[in-house]
Amino acid sequence: MTTITMTSSPATSLNQIISFLQIKDCSFSISDKKERNKFIRATTWKLKYKDLKKKAKGLVIRYFSKIFGLSRIQSKRLALKSSKGALRDPKTSQNSKSFERKYTHTDIVLLAEFDNASNYPNGFALKANLRRMMEVFHDKRFIRLAYISHGHIYNLRKSVTYQKYTLVYQHTKPVFKNEIGVREKPNPLGPGYLRVDSVHGGEFDGKNGVYYINLVDELTQFEVIVCIEGISERFLSEVWEDILDIFPFKIIQFHSDNGSEFINQIVAGMLNKLNIRQTKSRPRHSTDNGLVETKNGWVIRKRFGYAYVEAFKAPLVNDYLKMYFNEYINFHRACAFPTRSTNAKGKVRIEYKEEDYKTPYAKLKEIDPEGKSLKIGLSYEILDTIANRINDFDSAKEMSKEYINLLKRIR
Repeated sequence: MTTITMTSSPATSLNQIISFLQIKDCSFSISDKKERNKFIRATTWKLKYKDLKKKAKGLVIRYFSKIFGLSRIQSKRLALKSSKGALRDPKTSQNSKSFERKYTHTDIVLLAEFDNASNYPNGFALKANLRRMMEVFHDKRFIRLAYISHGHIYNLRKSVTYQKYTLVYQHTKPVFKNEIGVREKPNPLGPGYLRVDSVHGGEFDGKNGVYYINLVDELTQFEVIVCIEGISERFLSEVWEDILDIFPFKIIQFHSDNGSEFINQIVAGMLNKLNIRQTKSRPRHSTDNGLVETKNGWVIRKRFGYAYVEAFKAPLVNDYLKMYFNEYINFHRACAFPTRSTNAKGKVRIEYKEEDYKTPYAKLKEIDPEGKSLKIGLSYEILDTIANRINDFDSAKEMSKEYINLLKRIR
């Protein structure tokens, strides 16, 4: 076999191609793809490949296959692309405009694990937690994710790597002409102004499941959730004082809608005994209790959904809430706090800035740095032991793991 090194130009006629194809026992090759594409473009342009008949095109394809050592299919594809002006030079390190990859496969897997554990918060909230993992808990695994933009979090959530690792409502009964509580617009002056609502856990075969009581502080978003067997005065009377005792600060106001579970003599008597002012929402003012209703969806429904849980199993759920979930949402889950500004026309504008994402406990320390609102015998040193017992990521994983164990016990 004879090897010929060619430095000639491409064929300019079909007769030259026919003569070339008659050469036997010879091999030809062009190793540089850029030169190969240049050769093909020149040949198809001179021969007007697009206008050739089928038999003539076959000769050209055989010509390319023999020179470049390509299969017939490959040669045909390159010739067709060249005739359409679509045969481009391959990218090299010199002409490539690719960017260096900043977030590695390990970073994306870590992001997916954090999302799985923390139940997929929004981008700003997740960013705040990632930054806390680096700046507060000094976890070096988050050195790149700590300073990711919230928008790029959503980009990474769309990636194949991320997706590979990610895993019956009842209306409140109204109360008419009830003199308990004062109808007024909530106006918090500091920590201790609670917004309260109930959430139905679902029903099955005509039987009601558990109920959740959600209490949220207006300014700090400090939140306490409890689970009870039924939405009646009897069940609520057993837990009210214990619920209010969980909050680290003094309770000043108790604001709810007009449901009979809150507007009754038992609750009113308990609040009077504790010197807590009771208020209720005004008619045709749906935003009076908007904060807690938002938390119903973004915290309770997001974690527990609408699944039916038998009423007598409420203590199991309540133990989980008390030991894991309430601690996580108050000390480790970042929340959005609004920044309000008023323009020249007196219109209030609300913004949620990146720096406004904090945990409820961090917001409490920001609002009341001296701890004047804390209950007697309680200090930030004591609360810091709870906040620093575990980092945000491990707390989310612990909370999710125990939720799975809760489901096993329930079922």
